[in-house]
Amino acid sequence: MESLNFKSGFAALAGRTNVGKSTLINNILGSKILITSEKAQTTRNRINCIYNDGDSQIIFVDIPGFLKPKNLLTEKLNKLITKTINDSDVILVIVDVSGGIGNGDFFIFNKIKDIKKPVILIANKIDIASKKKIEVEMDKVKNMDLFKEIILISALKDKNFDKLIKAVKKYLPAGPAFYPDDILSDRPIRNIAEDIIREKLILKLEDELPHSVMVEIDKFEEGFTKENEKIIRISAVVFAQRKAHKSIIIGKNGSFLKEVGMKARIELEEFLGSKVHLELWVKVKEDWTKDEAALKDFGYDY
Repeated sequence: MESLNFKSGFAALAGRTNVGKSTLINNILGSKILITSEKAQTTRNRINCIYNDGDSQIIFVDIPGFLKPKNLLTEKLNKLITKTINDSDVILVIVDVSGGIGNGDFFIFNKIKDIKKPVILIANKIDIASKKKIEVEMDKVKNMDLFKEIILISALKDKNFDKLIKAVKKYLPAGPAFYPDDILSDRPIRNIAEDIIREKLILKLEDELPHSVMVEIDKFEEGFTKENEKIIRISAVVFAQRKAHKSIIIGKNGSFLKEVGMKARIELEEFLGSKVHLELWVKVKEDWTKDEAALKDFGYDY
């Protein structure tokens, strides 16, 4: 039974690409829920990641980074970001102190400065930044009245997570949990599987191509092998915007797609706790990032 002092609420995570948002949440939860990449648009959906302890439930909401609108997809993602931040109880802005707080970070600060929500600045990667570097970067923000608190952490080394959790709890309303305490995310398993496959594509593809790749699972069936081992048979389609992109994704004699499929299968087996038979197909959906009907079919109905 929850105590009268129990708190629960939503903490939206904002930050540039490669500041460590996904690493932070995966390590807080102790499980890989979010895919990670140094490339923009890795996150394309609102993803609720659920942390529980004895007196609180914090729903960390991973959202895409703010983007310069260049097609209908990025316009929709920006709408999603704004709505999610406005619906949250507290905003967490993550910066990379090792790389330095720069124009991209101040762009985000400016985007949220008029939102009437408490904001906590999370300075990440202190494990690879010198004390002098941390001091220099903190000087850039020490006189800003935007932040209620500044927490120094290392997402990779699990450093100061307790301080972060304690700080977030201060700004959550009292109330019962939104989710059962035995789940880590409200996303369907097949959606997480789609993201795992897309992550392997993103990590291998060059330049702008990852932004125009979509993965959709059309078969997800549990069964047994002849040896009576559990197996999950997955068939997924990789959608590209151009015929030329399709050729790149398939690769010479199918080599590119085979490598992506092998890496995805290994991680899927670990995630699902089962043998996996994975089939990948590539189709072209011309200019899907600019097509309202295609975006709606892919779930970008914001």
